[in-house]
Amino acid sequence: MSAEPQLFRINPENRESEKIAEVEFASLGFQERRDIQEWVAANPGILGEDLLIIGKEFSGFDRTDERLDLLAVDADGKLVVIELKRDDSGADAHWQAIKYASYLQRASADDIIRMLAEYSGKSEEDATNSLLQHLNADDLNALNNDERIILASHRFAPEVTSAALWLNEKAPVEDLISCVQLTPYQDGNDGPLYVQASRIIPVPGVDEYIISIGESSNDKIPVRPGTSKLAQTIARNRHDEITRFLRGVSNRSIASLPFHLRPDKTSRWAGGNPSWRYWHMWYSRPFWGNWKMSYFIHLVREEEDQSEWQAWLGLGYWDTDIDGLEQRLKGLSVFDDQRFHSNELHVSRVGKISDDSFASELCKTIGRFIKLVTPKIDAIADDSNE
Repeated sequence: MSAEPQLFRINPENRESEKIAEVEFASLGFQERRDIQEWVAANPGILGEDLLIIGKEFSGFDRTDERLDLLAVDADGKLVVIELKRDDSGADAHWQAIKYASYLQRASADDIIRMLAEYSGKSEEDATNSLLQHLNADDLNALNNDERIILASHRFAPEVTSAALWLNEKAPVEDLISCVQLTPYQDGNDGPLYVQASRIIPVPGVDEYIISIGESSNDKIPVRPGTSKLAQTIARNRHDEITRFLRGVSNRSIASLPFHLRPDKTSRWAGGNPSWRYWHMWYSRPFWGNWKMSYFIHLVREEEDQSEWQAWLGLGYWDTDIDGLEQRLKGLSVFDDQRFHSNELHVSRVGKISDDSFASELCKTIGRFIKLVTPKIDAIADDSNE
């Protein structure tokens, strides 16, 4: 059986299949920078993940004139060097990208904001908001916690794939290099063109396809030694029981609300540390816009019984006061135990995340809270917009 990618056309009338011919980018007149680079910049999802492009033909290094193809930020805040080749990667594509990644290791959040502002033609404030939205975070602390590489080409030289596999094996936490095969097809001599994108490195492990008896594979996320504490925290938090619990509470709460009251964005994973975690559901409509006001769930582990958590549920707002958020939403009384801390309105519940009644109580509480608070926020926003 051939391991090469294939593409077939299906005739819906007779249900017959016909293979579509693989072609060469060069034979079609496509070039790396003029064409392939523009496709990826316009739609980075072609590389198989959520990427925010922050630079193209970037050459802002202080001691070299070298120029990388595309620079992006992934969903975890890592800088991603993207190197594109046309029909053959050549034997040194990985080395070229490694050099670029090394040049970027000390890039600060301010550097990255300026890169995105220059690339997108936005203000630095808008670039900051775009990064916060992409990271689904309250701050940019996770930005450039590490660097990684994506190589994309029609074909890869064995020198490149061998080096990529070896480097990934040595990487402390996650794979350093991904190789994405871009295969062009043309349906007939003058027919439409297609590009099939397939990740060939890292190779999916056998474990991803096997169901076994025992713990969920997500319960213990392997973290290789030698990585930064921030990267370790992100790796562990992304799939652990706290994230699953808070995601479930959030989804159930939002699903119970009328559509016009539903927050339109939520956290990707539960931030924090082993004794304190947080999850946000964002109110993103004007006046506040993205990442400035949220309904939140904060879990704090109880000191006396470590299996129990105190849940703070409430409203947090940043970057604006609007007269004390209209005198704390004009004295709104939602719960008997509500209180304000700084600019956050809190109510609290205590329970075990393994107890479904605790989750159900949180869902009811946050649902009730959003129903009562959102119309008052809308009214303040309408007045501010006028």
